[in-house]
Parts: sequence; structure tokens; C-alpha cells
Amino acid sequence: MEQPLNNFQFCRTAKKAGAIALVLAVAISPSLLLAQSLPRDYGVGFKWHESAAESGMVEAQYRLGVFHETGIKSEPDPAAARHWYQRAAEQGHAAAQFRLATLLRTGRGGPVDLTGAVRWYRAAAERGLPEAQYNLATLLEQGQGAAADPAAAAALYEAAARAGIAPAASQLIVLLIDGRGVVEDKVAALAWLILAADDGVPGAAVLRDQLTTELGARAWSEALKRSSEIQAQ
Repeated sequence: MEQPLNNFQFCRTAKKAGAIALVLAVAISPSLLLAQSLPRDYGVGFKWHESAAESGMVEAQYRLGVFHETGIKSEPDPAAARHWYQRAAEQGHAAAQFRLATLLRTGRGGPVDLTGAVRWYRAAAERGLPEAQYNLATLLEQGQGAAADPAAAAALYEAAARAGIAPAASQLIVLLIDGRGVVEDKVAALAWLILAADDGVPGAAVLRDQLTTELGARAWSEALKRSSEIQAQ
């Protein structure tokens, strides 16, 4: 996920009015991304974010989207959030692409648009955002917003699982056991179950033990080896 620029980075690139506005916004309220960290009077900071966003500063556009989505200035305004996320998403901001896709998927701030959700989840996934990879996979697996593509879903689940997204690992395990989108590979499923059980994922230990009983000691040894290789990557 793209990291918000710090004050020093902004100051070095403050060549336009929008950049200067965002420097002022961050200086006035450096914790604006976290509502619980906001000072009581942050209207001036919000104003400067608006100025920077209107000037085309992508980080300000993203932050303004967050402000409207979470309602830290007034009541939540998901329609305004869509607008600012769209502006930032079109400039390649991965987090904005992800948040816009989620609003489109859930119908917050406007009509449900699963095709748009697939588009923006895909854009964020291609930029390496694990949460986007997982959400895109769920849509592709179900054939929502795009033609069903279990193979692509499996690949995305694996990428997200390797980045630590537990639900992605759970879905990948199911596909590996059933052979949907991938060649059936219960040993690989067992390797992921070992990791999931170690992480305390509910039900993983029970399924791990059941699959171990089904596959036998040799498969268990191979699965242990594979789980170690996954962790090392």
C-alpha cells in the first residue's frame, strides 16, 4: 500500500499551490488519517486538504476521500468519498482504488457497480495490494462483475495468502482440496492448513488433523516441508 508522504517529502516537492496546501494541511493536523487522533478543531487542516485535492495532489484527494467516508468532519458522505477516491484512483493511488472498489461493490454512496469494483480491485491488485487481490479473487470466483475465472481467483488467493491475508488462505485451501481453478493438491492444502492452524485460524487445526489422517505420514512430512518454504518466501 502506498505510504502517505511525510512533511519533509512534501516540502521538497512543494512547487505548486496544491503541494503547498497539502504541506500546510499535514502540518496543521498530522494525524488526520486517524479520526481518534484528531484535535478538536481541525477545520483549517480540512480546508487545506480540499485546496490541495482540487489542485490535483493525489495524496490529498485520497485523504479527503477517507475524511468523507469516515465522517470525521461531519456526517459520513460516501458519495463525496467516491468522487475523491475516483480522482486519486485515476492517478494510480492503490489505496484509493481499493476503497473506491469497495464502495462500488457495497453500493455505498451510489448504485452497486460490480463491473467497476472488478476494474478498481484489479488496478490495486496489480499494484500489489493484498486486500485488493483477495477481494478481486472473491468476485472472479463467483463470476460477479466479470466472467467467472477460478484459475485467476486461485492465483490471486495465493498471492494474498502469501502476504498474510488469512481469508485468502482459507479460500485457497478449499480450491486446492476441490481442484477448482487449480490441480487438486491436498498436500498443498495441508501445508496451508498447518500455517493457518499455527496462526490460530478457527477450525484450521481440526481440518488439518482430519486431512493428515486421510493422507498419511508421508504427506504430512511433505506438507511440513512446503509450509516451511512458504514461510521462508
